[in-house]
Amino acid sequence: MKLLTLLRHAKSSWAEPNQQDFDRPLNKRGLRDAPMMAQRLLDKGRTPDRILCSSANRTRQTAQLLLDVHPINTNAIEYDDALYLSSPGTILEFIQQTDDSVQHLMIIAHNPGLESLGRQLHPNAPTQLATCAILHFQLHSESFVIQPDTQIELVEHDFPKNI
Repeated sequence: MKLLTLLRHAKSSWAEPNQQDFDRPLNKRGLRDAPMMAQRLLDKGRTPDRILCSSANRTRQTAQLLLDVHPINTNAIEYDDALYLSSPGTILEFIQQTDDSVQHLMIIAHNPGLESLGRQLHPNAPTQLATCAILHFQLHSESFVIQPDTQIELVEHDFPKNI
C-alpha cells in the first residue's frame, strides 16, 4: 500500500497588486491555517516521508509550516518549478516517478491542477479544493505507478473550516 496526500497551498496575500503571482506570500489566514492542518495530519499519523512542492513562495511557506510541525528530514522535500500551476498530467508524472521505497508521498501545489487530479484519482473527490485543503489517498499498489486497474481509495478530504 502507498499513501498519497495532495495539499493545496494555504491562503495567499494579494496585498501587493504589482507582485508577480509566483512571489505572493501567505496572508494571516494562511499563516494560521497551515500549522493547524499540519497538526491535524500529525494527529492522524500522516507524516509523509517524501514531499514534492511547487517552488512558488506560497507553496514553500506552506511546506515550511508543515515541516515545523512534522518530524520530516529537510532532505525529504524537493522544490520544482514544474509544479507551479501545473496540469493534472504533470503532477501525475511526478507521482509516478516516485521511488518505490517511498511509502507516503505528499504533493504541495496549486489549483486547478490538484483538484482536477483528485477527481481523476477518485470520483468522490471534491470538485473544489479550498486553500490548505488535503486529499489523502491510499493506493492498493506496491508503487506509485498508477495503472487503470490500480485500486485507489479516498481516505480523507479535510480543509481548515472543516470542524
